[in-house]
Amino acid sequence: MIEIIPAIDLMDGQCVRLSQGKYNQKTVYSSEPAMVAKAFENQGYKRLHLVDLDGAKSGETENINVLKDICSKTNLTVDYSGGIRTQKQVQNALNAGASYIGIGSLAIKEPETFKNLINEFGAKLFIVASDVFNKKVYINGWTKETNIQIYDLISAYADLGIDKFMCTDIARDGMLSGANIELYKSLKEFFPDKYIIASGGVSSKKDIYELDKVGIDAVIVGKAFYEDIIPVENLTLKQC
Repeated sequence: MIEIIPAIDLMDGQCVRLSQGKYNQKTVYSSEPAMVAKAFENQGYKRLHLVDLDGAKSGETENINVLKDICSKTNLTVDYSGGIRTQKQVQNALNAGASYIGIGSLAIKEPETFKNLINEFGAKLFIVASDVFNKKVYINGWTKETNIQIYDLISAYADLGIDKFMCTDIARDGMLSGANIELYKSLKEFFPDKYIIASGGVSSKKDIYELDKVGIDAVIVGKAFYEDIIPVENLTLKQC
């Protein structure tokens, strides 16, 4: 059964959402991310997807104190991403309470550095988080296009023992336009034994149901919760 994971995106310590990954098109939903996280936990969610958007752009973990605050005030399993580049940053995130580390730009720009992190901490810790537009991977907080196809990226890191992959459809992220079912269906067909997390555009219970039907393991829900498009109370597949 598909796992539903609420998301908190951070800018300047605030809970925000972007539209199509554009930093100048943000909506601030709360200045107290830990309270938002606690509200998700109170609704029965067990896991949180936490993104440091400032860090993704700058290469520094700028909102590590927010991660620590959330982990100290909840029992959520947190996957944290944005700006992770070094062994020290990984260790700092773990010390702050993160359970998983999402790696995006580093996997493209500095594969040898990422391989060293895998050797140091183990492949099970990491989620390769790719931001995709027309099946091409973007880096640096969705601001720079690469020539790498999502399928090639997953294949390369699956060979190194990574078994969790998150794919965000930039064109749909924050737009409430519906999940790209065909993209995620193809990813699951190519990589049936990998844990695939869908992200971007989820706007209805039907989206969640369709993603489950094609075998997707988990789905990130962000703006649809914040805009009350999908009720925040903990959903089960029977409700979708």
